[in-house]
Amino acid sequence: MNKATKMTSRPSQARLSSPDQIVRNIIQGLYEGQFVAGQRLIEPDLMSRYAVSRGTVREAIKRLAAEGVATQTTYRGAHIRHLSRSEARDVLQLLEITIGLAARLAASNMDLLGAREQFTAAHKNLMTFVDSPDSFEFVRVRNQFYRAMTIAGGNRELERLMPGFQVHLIRTHLKQPQNERFADYRVMAEAILAGNKKTAEAAAQKHIRRVSEALNNIPDSTFAPDATNQQRQFEDEDLNHA
Repeated sequence: MNKATKMTSRPSQARLSSPDQIVRNIIQGLYEGQFVAGQRLIEPDLMSRYAVSRGTVREAIKRLAAEGVATQTTYRGAHIRHLSRSEARDVLQLLEITIGLAARLAASNMDLLGAREQFTAAHKNLMTFVDSPDSFEFVRVRNQFYRAMTIAGGNRELERLMPGFQVHLIRTHLKQPQNERFADYRVMAEAILAGNKKTAEAAAQKHIRRVSEALNNIPDSTFAPDATNQQRQFEDEDLNHA
C-alpha cells in the first residue's frame, strides 16, 4: 500500500464514533494490513471512512501520537510512525528492562488481594490461542496479559509508561515461532505465580531478546531510513512548502 493511499473503504464493524474506537480500529488495521507504517492519516479521508467530525478525528490522531503510533510534522500532517531498524532495537532494549521489571514486581506481589486471580485469568485466556493463527483478538489478549502483569506489580509509573512503547510498529513485522512464543509465556507466568522473582525477570527478558534477535531476519526495506537521514528528508520537505 502506498504511504499516501487514500482510505476510502469503510471498516467492516459497526460505525465508529468515538476517538478511542477509531484508535483501536487503526491499530487493528496495522496488524491486518489496512494501514502501514509511514502512511499519512488524512483528516478528510478519516472523516469519510468513519463518518465522524473533524474534531473526533483530531482527537483520535492526538491519542495515537500520545501512544507513539503516529507523529505529526509541520506541513506533512499526521502519519503512522515508521521506525528505523535502530529505533526498533532501541524500543526493544527498553522493553527488555521494563518487562523484566514488571515480571519481577508481579512475582513479588502475587499474594496481594486480587493479584493472583487477575493474572491467572489473563494467562489462561492467553493460552487459549496457543493453536490459533495470529489475529488482532490474540494481540488484544496478549496485551491484557502484560497489563495484568504490570498492574500486579503495583508500580503506577510503569503502568503509565508501558502503553507509550511503539510495540505495535514492531510486532506487525515479526513472526516469532508459535511454540517458542507460548513456551516463553508459560515459563514467565509459572515463575510469576510461584513468586520466583529472579526466574520471572529472566524469563521476561529472554522473551524480549528473542523478539530483538528476530529483527535480523526482517529486510531493510521494512524499516525507515536512519533517524538522521529521515529528519533531513522531513526538513527538506518542510522547506519546499515554506
